[in-house]
Amino acid sequence: MVSLGGARLGKNFFTRPVSRAINAGNPVRVVHVEHLSFRERYGPWALVTGAASGIGAEFAAQCAARGLDLLMLDVQSRMLRRRAGMIRERYGVDAVPVTADLAAPDFMKRIRRAVGKRRVGLLVNNAGYGTTGEFMKTDIGEMVRTIDVNCRAPMVLARELGPSMVEKGRGGIIFLSSSSALQGTPVIANYAATKAFNLLLGEALWEELRGRGVDVLALCPGATDTPAITKSGARIDNVPGMPFMDPAAVVAEALDALGSGPSIVAGRTNRLIAFVMGRLLPRRRSILLIGKNTRLLYPDE
Repeated sequence: MVSLGGARLGKNFFTRPVSRAINAGNPVRVVHVEHLSFRERYGPWALVTGAASGIGAEFAAQCAARGLDLLMLDVQSRMLRRRAGMIRERYGVDAVPVTADLAAPDFMKRIRRAVGKRRVGLLVNNAGYGTTGEFMKTDIGEMVRTIDVNCRAPMVLARELGPSMVEKGRGGIIFLSSSSALQGTPVIANYAATKAFNLLLGEALWEELRGRGVDVLALCPGATDTPAITKSGARIDNVPGMPFMDPAAVVAEALDALGSGPSIVAGRTNRLIAFVMGRLLPRRRSILLIGKNTRLLYPDE
């Protein structure tokens, strides 16, 4: 179940000292991480997918501001190279652009070459793909691509890069879920289902790896001001009072929450909505309300 406690926690919650018990088949040793810098805990390299724009670009920038070198992945080659150059110039870190299509069956070959001997201490599974419209009218190929990018790729990346973090006893993995994952979401049914996969995988890995020094977080943003939501044709003004967050605020919450719990809904208003929909209303009623609002967002579908 998604943790909704963030709205009620004190301001010092995310900075309190943390200790880890690491057990790799040998006698248990305790690793104290409260005095480690962000780079020592999650560096030296972060790999961020979907890093050319939107939330992914913001993850790259804020990780760079915290001292991490970057492997920046995206399918948009020109925009990615420009973004990497901006980050190098502004933050003085190494930022390597890697053009890769995460829907390709062999996408990992390109990423393995890019990673090489670099020690990736933070994986941000941010890249996403999706379509809008009624499920029965949506192209099957587009739906399969959504599953490849949103489910297969983050699962493979976590499995490939996670073991070295476990061996080191430090690291972090962030899965980008969505508030649409908290219940069935009509009109974006397949997309929402892929985001539910990320939520559940992230929460499960949080439990599996928490005693081994690796922090895992599933991030559930609501509507966020990104090129992707603009391209989707979403009509935010059609839903009065709907929260519309800036990517910088979403990413700051995620990085602050990393190491504190299995999942977070970004934004206090979004957390309140999630609490009402998930705890107070019957499941049936929640899905009907979400369907009504989603159709207002996408009136042409």
